[in-house]
Amino acid sequence: MNEYTTSREKYYLINKEIINEGVEFFFDIYGKNTKEENVSLVSTKSRKLIAHDLENLSDYKYLYVHENEKKFYESYYKSFMNKKLIPKNMKNFYAEVGATVNKIFENPQTIKNVKEVETIVNDMVSTIMQDSFSVSSFITILASDYYTHTHSLNVSVYSLCLGKHMGMSKKDLENLGTSALLHDLGKTQISDKIINKEGELTEHEFNEVKKHPMYGWAMARQLGVTNKDILSGIRNHHERVDGTGYPDKQKAEHMSVFAKIIAVCDVFDALTTNKSYKNSMGTFNTLVMMKKDMSNHLDSSVVNHFIGVFKEEMSKIQQNK
Repeated sequence: MNEYTTSREKYYLINKEIINEGVEFFFDIYGKNTKEENVSLVSTKSRKLIAHDLENLSDYKYLYVHENEKKFYESYYKSFMNKKLIPKNMKNFYAEVGATVNKIFENPQTIKNVKEVETIVNDMVSTIMQDSFSVSSFITILASDYYTHTHSLNVSVYSLCLGKHMGMSKKDLENLGTSALLHDLGKTQISDKIINKEGELTEHEFNEVKKHPMYGWAMARQLGVTNKDILSGIRNHHERVDGTGYPDKQKAEHMSVFAKIIAVCDVFDALTTNKSYKNSMGTFNTLVMMKKDMSNHLDSSVVNHFIGVFKEEMSKIQQNK
């Protein structure tokens, strides 16, 4: 039963192995339980699946994709099978790095942590610089839920992928990754009640959060960080190209490339990870929003490069079909 045909439409059976929490499809999914009943739309494209979705989809014996979107399913399935071959050492590496970054945020006031950050980033850059590196494979193992330390690691990975796409040198990538990994260091100086609050912050609470770039910049300097690019990424990743950001109200022409890159990756990860009070917007919807609705916030050239990272990966998948 590989396909289902009505008088007007044709649907193709999909492998239910691809249905996992946190994944996102660029095709709709249809379901049915018996040969006699009609298919019905059970999951829409461009949103990440949550636990409730998995429960809903598991109720259907057969899951299908419409013939018009079959090529998107086939591309995803090929990528999915390739990802199953991701070396365990890469998954272990990410888990170990996550644990180390967590320790850094638990005890930020030590020079030892800066050295550990540099080692982590150098390892990630070496991985990303390899010809066999796959952006989608690496992104697959990123945390899908939002926590300060996992967010910082995710932003670092995205920043490195973006920096590579923009043609940065290995040394610049190492500095960029370090800046991104430390970009939210200042949040360790803000009350957990504010950082972990569900829902909208009060004006006072938001004013407190807005201090974290300055806190992080000062802490990094105290820990011996002297590279101006690294420091600018930490201090200025919440600036906006129209000059309405913080803490320095820099306009685009005064923002460093590091700050512009981390700003883009910071927004992307914040919108595509699940929070206790808000689910992920999904990759496609987030990129559309960043492109169309955030031109006064994010550097459009950097956003275009970031979109290019995903387009390039999709092109690779198509070529390998």
